[in-house]
Amino acid sequence: MKSKLLIVTFIAVLLCSAFSVALTMALCPTCGGKGEIPCPICGGTGTVPVDEGGACEHCSGYGTLTPTITLKSTSAQPTNGEISVRVRFENDEDVAAYGKVTAEVEADSKTYTATSSRTSFPPHEEVEVTVTIGGISDADYDKLVETVIIGGSGSTAEKLRVSPQVSLSEVEDAVCPYCDGTGLGSLEVDCPRCGGTGWIDCPTCNAATAEQNGELDISGTVYGVAAVAVVAGVAIAAFVVVKKRTVKEEDLKKLPPNEFQNWVLKRIAGKSSSQSDARMGIDGYTLDGQPVSIKQADNVGRNVIENFAAAMGRHKSKSGTIVAFSFDNDAIRGRVRAKMAYGLDMQMVTVKELIEGRTITV
Repeated sequence: MKSKLLIVTFIAVLLCSAFSVALTMALCPTCGGKGEIPCPICGGTGTVPVDEGGACEHCSGYGTLTPTITLKSTSAQPTNGEISVRVRFENDEDVAAYGKVTAEVEADSKTYTATSSRTSFPPHEEVEVTVTIGGISDADYDKLVETVIIGGSGSTAEKLRVSPQVSLSEVEDAVCPYCDGTGLGSLEVDCPRCGGTGWIDCPTCNAATAEQNGELDISGTVYGVAAVAVVAGVAIAAFVVVKKRTVKEEDLKKLPPNEFQNWVLKRIAGKSSSQSDARMGIDGYTLDGQPVSIKQADNVGRNVIENFAAAMGRHKSKSGTIVAFSFDNDAIRGRVRAKMAYGLDMQMVTVKELIEGRTITV
């Protein structure tokens, strides 16, 4: 009885050890068994900044703005038939501004005005400007000014009866410092790679489509694991089967262009376009009739995206797919601009995704 118990215990230990080793070997080295990784485009944030993505919020897209210059203080001193007005302004902007200061006083019969020369207002600085109003008639001067006695010495001084009106005129528009005069500002949009989630399927274990690719359907695993049951109560075995892919990007890059296009269309269950559509920039169509552009190239840029957007517009299609080996950051900006400006929904699919079966149906 005791010997049988020892045998059962020994078998149980071997079985646990076998499955422990098998599961350890099955964990994906890329995602650690999670089945997904942070998106490499947005770094897991779910959003990407798009330069020149929209109208600058400071200048409303005009590229220039009228600086805000604030009146801080005003004082006036009449002397010998003239009125000297001292004004302090502060420029609230991050860029230098220019303008002219105008001061005026109103008598019964006439308004007297004087304007300074063109004055510079440096960013975030107070500037004092003096404007002297002259040409005032004696009668009006007497009405505007009164003589007051200073202290007990009997000395006198002139005092203005009314407050002068001060304004800033001919303020010159400045180049918007926030967009450098382009009228366009940066914009945060949902990452086109992960759809705003911040995560993508692990490219190594491809857990989302593991079952249809013939691999073990365990999230976060890259190996097919099987344990051979105990035979006659004493045999235990475990083995790992690694599935090898037969198609490589390097092989596809060497294909003739027409064969490469046929491979892509087969992977997405699409069909070829007519010669007229091909000249337009459309290489094929998906099952539901969306145009497809196929580029046998790396680092496809914004110009390719914009050309395909133009082809979609001529075809009157609102959705389309472009396939390439890789895309640069400008291509992402072009995709977002096509969406914002023209309402075009363009998917960017890499050849690697097609090889891994993660974009079988576009």
